[in-house]
Amino acid sequence: MKAAKKDETALSSSAKELENSFIERMEVCAERAGSVTALARKARISQSGIRRYFSGGEPTRPHLVALAKAAKVDLVWLATGEGEPERSELGRLQVSATKVDLELLEKVGRTTFEELARREIALDPTAQARLIRVLYRHFSSRHEPPDHATVSNIIDLAAFRSGQQAGAEHERRHRLRQGDSGDT
Repeated sequence: MKAAKKDETALSSSAKELENSFIERMEVCAERAGSVTALARKARISQSGIRRYFSGGEPTRPHLVALAKAAKVDLVWLATGEGEPERSELGRLQVSATKVDLELLEKVGRTTFEELARREIALDPTAQARLIRVLYRHFSSRHEPPDHATVSNIIDLAAFRSGQQAGAEHERRHRLRQGDSGDT
């Protein structure tokens, strides 16, 4: 009977240590995110949910992944305490590769380049990359293959927004010049 009680005490002591070490890792995450509130916001977890984890509650797998991403820490380290908090390049590549639909990305890129060429629009590589990222997110969120009409519409929208921003900047500069010339 004493041996069973001793084993039970050892197990509960071990569980407490694991719980405390997870809470300590959560504290590191909060520090890296800026605060507990910032960590919750970045991970898109409710305040009550995040408090539960700081009190020893077990996060779900999706929440664990979101917490690791929000704090920019290694997922294995957060879950187990093994390794270092810094994300390894290999780990980051593995996580990224599981999320990106490479076939869809290729189709989005090809359709975008075809549409830009058809419309004779020349963009610098950075602008092309941003456009493809926006289009990829659009099509992946809708689980649709890219089509030229939608790509064309999104290019128009991006050009309109860019033109609006440029127009607003031009107007602001014009007002400043008008104000400056009126003072002299």
